[in-house]
Amino acid sequence: MARQKKSDKHHPAPQPPRPEIKHDWHKDKEEVDLEESLFGRSTKRARVVVDDDESGMSDLEDHDLFTVDAPMADDFEIDSSHSSSSDDDSDDEHEFRAFSPSTNDQDDELHFASSDEQDEADAHRPTLDFPSGLIDLEQEYEKQAKNRKTPLWSDPADQMVAVDLASDKRLKKIDRGKRRAVVGDKVEGRVLQARLQEQFETLHPLPDWAKNRTPTGTPTLSSLLSSTKSFLAPPPPSSTSTSTSAARGPLPQGTLDIKRAKNANWTNPTTNKREAKGGQGGVVDFAWHPVKSVSVMAVAGGDRRVRFFNIDGHTNPTLLTLHTPSLPLTKSTFHPSGTSLLLTGPRPFSYTYDLAAQRCLPSPLHLFSSSSGTGAPNDLSRHRFSPDGSLLAIAGLRGSISILASTPSSSLSLLFTLRSGRSGPISSLTWSPSGKHLSVLGGRDGAEVEVWDVGERRIVGGWRDEGMRGGSVMECSGDGGWTAVGSTTGIVNLYSTPSLSPSPSPSPTPSFTPLTPTPLKSLPHLLTPTTSLSLHPSSTLLATSSSHLKDQLHLYHLPSGTSFSNWPTKKTPLGRVTCTGFSGGGEWLGVGNARGEVLLYGLRHFE
Repeated sequence: MARQKKSDKHHPAPQPPRPEIKHDWHKDKEEVDLEESLFGRSTKRARVVVDDDESGMSDLEDHDLFTVDAPMADDFEIDSSHSSSSDDDSDDEHEFRAFSPSTNDQDDELHFASSDEQDEADAHRPTLDFPSGLIDLEQEYEKQAKNRKTPLWSDPADQMVAVDLASDKRLKKIDRGKRRAVVGDKVEGRVLQARLQEQFETLHPLPDWAKNRTPTGTPTLSSLLSSTKSFLAPPPPSSTSTSTSAARGPLPQGTLDIKRAKNANWTNPTTNKREAKGGQGGVVDFAWHPVKSVSVMAVAGGDRRVRFFNIDGHTNPTLLTLHTPSLPLTKSTFHPSGTSLLLTGPRPFSYTYDLAAQRCLPSPLHLFSSSSGTGAPNDLSRHRFSPDGSLLAIAGLRGSISILASTPSSSLSLLFTLRSGRSGPISSLTWSPSGKHLSVLGGRDGAEVEVWDVGERRIVGGWRDEGMRGGSVMECSGDGGWTAVGSTTGIVNLYSTPSLSPSPSPSPTPSFTPLTPTPLKSLPHLLTPTTSLSLHPSSTLLATSSSHLKDQLHLYHLPSGTSFSNWPTKKTPLGRVTCTGFSGGGEWLGVGNARGEVLLYGLRHFE
């Protein structure tokens, strides 16, 4: 009892509540800012409302409680009825809807349209999703420039100093590289101080640890493109690149110096076919940015999503994700200028994503119906840009080819349609390096190739693949030296491209020239139909693959026509290969498979 009394003596007495201080005057902005800088809190506080009702959160909609991000199937519908009411109040900067602006008449029609029709239209519009941690390089560098320390005080007497640099030999070094000093010309103190500092930094360079700190985070796609000088057009071959390739030497045959890197899409993999609904998963195609200095890859998946990655071989961060609910993706192709990405599938329309403006535009309505007639394409997957990007060729029905005008600003318009009267579907299209001729693989048995003069709109040549039974894919090297044709039997024939083009005719109206080329090499290593061919930018490597069986990929040395013995091996985790491709600089090889992975391999010879 005494011990309890002793503890009561040391127990502090409760303090009376502090009186609330009230002011009868209005605080101006300067006083409020001063209080916030001193006490570190705002004058206004958010009021917390506690809901003790038994109903809890029953008044909230499902879309306010849950976020569904599942693979898209044919019968999958998106309930976006909340978009019209919540988009205006939403401050989420990582996700927004991208669609082309409509005209005033369309706005009036949408205003009087029913809510169900509006919700259905919103559900089919493409959406963009940006990961957290993205930074704008220009804004970060501007922020660093603003945060640089400035002198707190400068001596005004420095401005009154005037020095004649030509009067003393020791001061002539300061004037080196500037305007030649003349006796009698004096330099004021501020200019003298700047030149002394410049001379000191020349003799004693700034150490690496004292330089500006590198911005932390993932640069946005627009930052990567705006910081690239050669973004608008691929750089022409220069003497520097020629000397680099000459110093590197030719690629040796037999063995390939190759190394495994982290998967290109390991930060955001595509849903594989086993997990996707209806088997609509896996990587269906990917595309490298055509500009060598921009290491960006676009991966198209069976889940109707295109994911952009910045490929560095170590982290490969995600740049953005584009979702196209109304278009099952089968092909993604960058414009040769690198300004946009064309997305196509088994639909009579396409989407074009403008990289700089970050918007996704659909193709014009009734683009083919007015001029193409019965040959209008209902699947735009078989397409090919001309080397300069001004034309886009799309394979249609009954052997017809639609030629569209293409611009870097993502606009498409139909120019004309080529019809030869040949029956049978078209398997593949390739342009000549000059962009004058268009080779079309197809026919009844798929082994016939027609050579069109696009300017004259007539066939100037034709040839048949030797021993071919059903052509599936055809590719031409960038330098115009090689042409590879894959068949449904798995055999790949190599041709010299000049032997596949008709010789120039002196007559103003060139006539048809039948060609009988002989393949330089036949590669019979694939056991199932060839589905993908990829040629290295240096025209020294060829990758062939088939998606019908697992581990069906081979790499060949083009000058000798031989395969490499050390890669791939039985332990290489290829899976069911769906697509292959080399980067613009040639230092990376990407391999997409049905598991939703894009395997990344570095080619050390081209680093």
